[in-house]
Amino acid sequence: MPTTLRRTLSALGVCCSVVTLGACSFWRTPGPQLLVVDKDREPKIDLDTWLDKNAIPADQNIKAVRLGQTDALSYHIVQIRDREQPHVHATHDLSVTLLRGEGMLQNGNASQMMRKGDVAIVPRGMRHFFVNTGSEPAVAFVTFGPPSDGSDIVPATGE
Repeated sequence: MPTTLRRTLSALGVCCSVVTLGACSFWRTPGPQLLVVDKDREPKIDLDTWLDKNAIPADQNIKAVRLGQTDALSYHIVQIRDREQPHVHATHDLSVTLLRGEGMLQNGNASQMMRKGDVAIVPRGMRHFFVNTGSEPAVAFVTFGPPSDGSDIVPATGE
């Protein structure tokens, strides 16, 4: 193959790669937007931006950050690197929406695989725990009713 043709094809390949990479980032699906009610914060939270500032440290298993609350509930972002210990919430019902990752939720006697977008309800007093089955930390939006300060977590054993 002539040198000029080889250089032209090589340059064309580089251009195609650059255009393809640029198109991928241009059409990248943004992370979820969280619309929250709180007088002290911007009502819209971009999950990607929030996680960049609040990522779970490499040596930490679980990180829970309360975003805010109303009179009836509190809402939190929970990141899980590995797993929770079995526990119950003595005085709170909760809902869990998985925003990133995948894992298994043990809720009472039922095991359910969860992936991004799945929602689970955990009634107060029900034994439960989450096991991350992915390679990255799982991220969930969790609401507690009534508002929770985390003090009602009771370790649970057995089935």
